[in-house]
Amino acid sequence: MSHLFAEHYARLLHRGERRLLLLTGEELACQQHAEQLWLSGGLWLGNGPDSVMSQPMQHTMSWLGQEYPLVILNAFCGLSPDMLGAVGGTVRAGGLLVLLMPPLADWPQFADPDYRRYVSQPEEVTRCYPHFLQRLQRLLTQDGSVWHWDLSSGTLHHPLPELPAAEWQIIPDRTGCLSTEQHHARDAVLACAMAARPYPLVVMADRGRGKSAALGLAAQQLLAQGKRIIVTAPSQQSARTLLQHAGQHPALFFYSPEALLEQDVPADLLLIDEAAAIPAALLRQLQQRYQRVVYATTIHGYEGSGHGFELRMCRWLASQWPQWQQVTLTAPLRWAASDPLEPLLARILLLDADACEPPAPASALKAEWITSAQLLQDEDLLRQLFGLLILAHYQTSPTDLRLLLDCPDIEIWLWRDEVAIYGVALLMREGPIDAALAEQIRAGRRRPRGQLLPQTLLAHCGYLAAAGYRYLRVMRIAIHPACQQQGQGGRFIAALTAHYRLHADFLGCSFAATPELLHFWRKQGWQAVRLGLSKDVATGCHAAVLLTALRPELQPQLSTWQQQFQQQLPVWLAHILSDLAADIILPLLQPATSEPLTAQEQQDLLAFTDHHRSPDHSWPAVTRAMQVSAGELAQLPAAMAALLIQRFWQGKSWAWLAEQHQLAGQKAVVQQLRRAVKRLLSPPGCSGEEQ
Repeated sequence: MSHLFAEHYARLLHRGERRLLLLTGEELACQQHAEQLWLSGGLWLGNGPDSVMSQPMQHTMSWLGQEYPLVILNAFCGLSPDMLGAVGGTVRAGGLLVLLMPPLADWPQFADPDYRRYVSQPEEVTRCYPHFLQRLQRLLTQDGSVWHWDLSSGTLHHPLPELPAAEWQIIPDRTGCLSTEQHHARDAVLACAMAARPYPLVVMADRGRGKSAALGLAAQQLLAQGKRIIVTAPSQQSARTLLQHAGQHPALFFYSPEALLEQDVPADLLLIDEAAAIPAALLRQLQQRYQRVVYATTIHGYEGSGHGFELRMCRWLASQWPQWQQVTLTAPLRWAASDPLEPLLARILLLDADACEPPAPASALKAEWITSAQLLQDEDLLRQLFGLLILAHYQTSPTDLRLLLDCPDIEIWLWRDEVAIYGVALLMREGPIDAALAEQIRAGRRRPRGQLLPQTLLAHCGYLAAAGYRYLRVMRIAIHPACQQQGQGGRFIAALTAHYRLHADFLGCSFAATPELLHFWRKQGWQAVRLGLSKDVATGCHAAVLLTALRPELQPQLSTWQQQFQQQLPVWLAHILSDLAADIILPLLQPATSEPLTAQEQQDLLAFTDHHRSPDHSWPAVTRAMQVSAGELAQLPAAMAALLIQRFWQGKSWAWLAEQHQLAGQKAVVQQLRRAVKRLLSPPGCSGEEQ
């Protein structure tokens, strides 16, 4: 059958374009016919015949950064949206992306193995909705560029592309650049590295425009000039193209973003590839440390949202570094501008979805519950909603689109008026968990997919009672950046809380703990019940879990969990969390129910604050006072609270404390500690010490 496509391949290459071929029928028949299309150097993902050495579907995409003349994706093994988006970028100009699927009429009933990711137990996959596949079917059949080979009917729709007057070709210049834009980007990186005064540079482009290669070509020249260069990215695989173009060199190093913050690594230039997929908090820390930084980021893509990067990072760069620069590459280099595959994948996966900025609300906003079936029928609403999710959260991916459309346990809410959408929230229904399974989870023998809130309370906290409750976990909540800092998020949460009082036991959330997010959720009255003991690889932050009780009779249970967490926190701070920042710790604290201070402890504290007892001899009494007065500790001036936490809970040295708080040695630190303890113990209404 390959002869059917010989002329097609030739014309596609002449045009510099690619196509998607939808091959539908029974799986074995699809594999047999796809085998006849096989080209040397192709990529086959999922089950396939022995002759093609197929690769299994898996989360680690070892083939990223490479190019293939033919990619066959056996969707009978599971159609992962992330996989589809990523593999589309590996098809070179003149190539085919072949999608093996059941007959079109069977798609609503197709038991897609990918459903397993959207439910807790394997037997629950029948509860999943087929909305993602139904929407995919509609988009593929409406697109005239898609070729369809229907084995059940024997029809083959594959219009022959017109032969252009001139052959598409890209010829590198003497520097290795493939376009004027790429050459300009390379020169901008060189200028950033050589400038007398350091500044940040942002290079933005959709994939296939040569941004990573431009950074690599610039690095190659800088290394030849004796510069020391560090490359970082979400993973080393993400920086593969950059590193290939830079070439091997003893002064070229790759580090993860977290590793760069944990150690002092000198460099003349820091190159950050796929920066939109790295938390803005980490990027800001790297910028402060290295100053001379180049960010490369994808505008639209599964690697992260460039629009979100602009809002979260570029505005901050502009405020902190007025001399910052930005370069944008628009012309594709790996395929022609007329290529239909890239815009098709963008439509399917909503990679190009941008949320419109809403006007100032003319009336009070309201929370509106919608279903995934409604989103299936309203493409404009789906694009607006998903664009807002992309804008608000750097980790939003194509898989989230399928979760939104197919997961049977998700609740979708809009924050809107009659004119526009101002916010969106996705909530996941979790619990209760069967008693036998709950015991296995608590013992560490089982860890089912999902059920994050009850599983965390069972496995990490040991609370067996947690299995019996119904939870709604706020997976995502986003208010359009243009409407933030106006109290809209708090009002949205209040509306959701009021709605679910009769439908669940607890509302909760788990998120990367930053001071801003902790303060937001604590401001809503939610209580902290857990903090992860290690940093999340994706965010570089510890995960915090907060809950709110939906009925008054559940508040004592929540208070018990919160107080247990607060009592354990100083122990962790003395050991595994000894480097946790004070601005993360303080929002976690609430008024305690500990036994009051004894008379002896009060005398010991007085001896420290008003006399000359050493802080080391007063350590037990001070730590007890901090635990008993945890609510007051959280209300102290930030510097005072941090000093107490860092010395008495985290055990920081005198030299470290003096340096961090800009104090003149141990004596000055002790004096400040005395004032802080006295302020902590002052009764409500007293003026206390000066701030």
